[in-house]
Amino acid sequence: MSWLVFSQDDTPRLRVREWQQNASRFFETELQVRESQGVVAKLAVGPAAREIRGRVREENDLRDALEAENARGNGMYDLAERRCGSVWIVEREGPEDRTALVIAAVIASVCLGPILGDGALFGVRTAREKIDELGSPYR
Repeated sequence: MSWLVFSQDDTPRLRVREWQQNASRFFETELQVRESQGVVAKLAVGPAAREIRGRVREENDLRDALEAENARGNGMYDLAERRCGSVWIVEREGPEDRTALVIAAVIASVCLGPILGDGALFGVRTAREKIDELGSPYR
């Protein structure tokens, strides 16, 4: 189970400083890098860490995005198809994994692409709403 974050970079690159700045500025959280090698990293929000992996976008990514777009129709597919050349895969521990969604939203806020998962294709604003619905990570 994972989130797939589309990125407007042609090839994936860790943008740690930008991600950390946006995490602080827009999500009021601290994003830490526990380990990284190439385009694989372990990012943490508080005590919880999730692995991310970057790669060039594949045709099946677009197929899945189009299927999600057709189901809910929010206009995000065109962005993914026309501008996004790479993707980030964010590990999830389940459907209500707040940490993974925060990491995916932070990456999307810098890489300017939609997030795909659970049959939906959505942007940062919707991700923030979902994060709020999940509540505090310290319940």
